[in-house]
Amino acid sequence: MVRLRHLIPTALLINLSVAGAIVLSLAASAPAQGRKVGKNESKAERKDRKETEKAVLKDEKKRRKEDLRDLKEDKKDLKEEKERRKKGSEALKERRKEDLKKDLKEERKEERKDLKEERKDLKDDRKAKSKALKKRRK
Repeated sequence: MVRLRHLIPTALLINLSVAGAIVLSLAASAPAQGRKVGKNESKAERKDRKETEKAVLKDEKKRRKEDLRDLKEDKKDLKEEKERRKKGSEALKERRKEDLKKDLKEERKEERKDLKEERKDLKDDRKAKSKALKKRRK
């Protein structure tokens, strides 16, 4: 301990001891003051304070309940909106599919018609060639 006194200045030791005493005195007085404040309040005031806190809690609970109900309604509305959009998109897909089928059917019909005309033209060409050959032979 003697060696430590030579290393630490005396003024610092005094300041530390004073600071420690102040902290201890504040710590000892703080709880006592807190108790006095609570006891100075009358019974009626404590009852009023509890009733107001109870009313505030009740209002808060009611508000949260309403918020939850609103949230559920919003969720339900969103779900209905999603279903409606889904049905609309499915109907649109069906119409497009039907239109595509009609277009394909018409294209096939036109292709068959064109093919039939080509065959007829080829047949006519063969007949014309055979007639031309017959005329040359005669």
